[in-house]
Amino acid sequence: MLPALAAPAGAALWAPDMTYLQFHLAFTLPWLAWLLAGAIAAVRGKRPVAGGLGRDPAAWLGIGALSLVALGYTWPWDRALIGQGVWGYPPGRVLATIGGVPLEEVAFFLIQTWLVGLTAFAVGRGRRWGAAAGDPSPIGSWVRWGAAAAALGVAGVGLLLWPTEPGRYLGLVLVWSMPVIAVQWAFGGDLLWGRRRAVALAVGLPTAWLWLADRLAIGWSIWWISPDLTVGWRPFGLPVEEAVFFLLASLLVAGGVLLALHPSSPGRLRGLGATLARRPWRAWLVVWAVTMVPTPLVPELFAPLAYASTSALTLAVLLYTLRRHGRRAWLLFAVAVTFGVAVEVLGERTGFPFGAYAYLAPGPALFGVPLLVPLGWFTFTLIALAVAPARRARWIAPLALVAWDLGLDPLMVREGFWAFEVGPYFGVPWSNFAGWYVSGWLLVAALLRIEPSLAHGEGGDLRAVYVAQAFLIGVGLAFFGLPWAGLIAAAAMLGVAALGLPRAAAAGGSG
Repeated sequence: MLPALAAPAGAALWAPDMTYLQFHLAFTLPWLAWLLAGAIAAVRGKRPVAGGLGRDPAAWLGIGALSLVALGYTWPWDRALIGQGVWGYPPGRVLATIGGVPLEEVAFFLIQTWLVGLTAFAVGRGRRWGAAAGDPSPIGSWVRWGAAAAALGVAGVGLLLWPTEPGRYLGLVLVWSMPVIAVQWAFGGDLLWGRRRAVALAVGLPTAWLWLADRLAIGWSIWWISPDLTVGWRPFGLPVEEAVFFLLASLLVAGGVLLALHPSSPGRLRGLGATLARRPWRAWLVVWAVTMVPTPLVPELFAPLAYASTSALTLAVLLYTLRRHGRRAWLLFAVAVTFGVAVEVLGERTGFPFGAYAYLAPGPALFGVPLLVPLGWFTFTLIALAVAPARRARWIAPLALVAWDLGLDPLMVREGFWAFEVGPYFGVPWSNFAGWYVSGWLLVAALLRIEPSLAHGEGGDLRAVYVAQAFLIGVGLAFFGLPWAGLIAAAAMLGVAALGLPRAAAAGGSG
């Protein structure tokens, strides 16, 4: 539980004796109560509200589900903000904290979701979708994938801003929000663009009110925003980072509700479900991504999340390999895991080929080797083979493993999973990377002997995992206090991935 923090000098303009709870009673709960009253009246048939607001049980369930997602996704992020001193609250202004986050702040996650969600539902149900409701926008896929790519690019800008003090808060906001916005627009950006007036109203109305309320709360010192960790631009006295946060948070919720209301969405969801049925590994890749994202925000859960993410990725790769290579996938799995255990036992007991080190990791182990390590040898090597150019897979795939390890080993040393006797590279000796290359070369050679087509498979999904991992390593290591290791690893991984671009283009990027 984090303590209340003293406000930075000059953080408040005027400080009446208002608590965070009283702020909710004055600014957020009355509007929410009005929206709920309208919805309940519509359910009882006493008066129509915005095209039947409240008569759709799916909408209530959808907003409720969104509020739970918002709570789970935002709580660790907000905890990290407090822990890094981005924002805080004076003593006596909050009732209690949950895992270091004020109870009233946790309530804010739910309140804002319902405020924006009910507003979006009212706006969406109050407008005609049109005769061609199920048809995509004329600019179709350009809007979907262009907007998604742009959102990921903005997330990348956030990644660059985060390590700097003035860009800390803005960077964290962009990294938190833009990947989710990218997913939304990749799914239905054309649908949202076709109803952009409804999107603007659903986002603009609650955002404008929350901007005003937030400006007053900061001025009254109910909470404060660090001037050292913001860019310093404060239109009308509101830090621009706060304005961006409320805008993007409202866009996330409104986009989710309006997509749920659109008549084209069920068909797209059915299509997505059919794709997952044909390619079940993609569902496990989603689980992998979900377990990876909160890891740097809740470091006390690093160990269970590391095992969960590694297990999910391993299962995804195994399912993928079974689909591609049939029963031979089990032999590939057995050889890789056995090799991983053997080379790690040899390494820990003799110092060859990685250098002198010892395992300290909690959790299940095989012959003293943490289980996630041999699983990683199978999973990472199959992904590395998918990334490498076909004619040079034997040589480039081990290089892909080394690039990955440029971020992985410093992180594991930092978190106490293992330790080297000497380590000039963020606690890791140079011999470790030479050992990774040699060991990787041997394992790649063995796997190619079993299944030569591994050097020629399409592997679009696995290439995507490698590129996504480069981004996640860059972001995650910055959170763990290793920004340079993250930058080096991400650049190395993207460089290796670029070597396989001609192969990806020839294969059409299929999974």
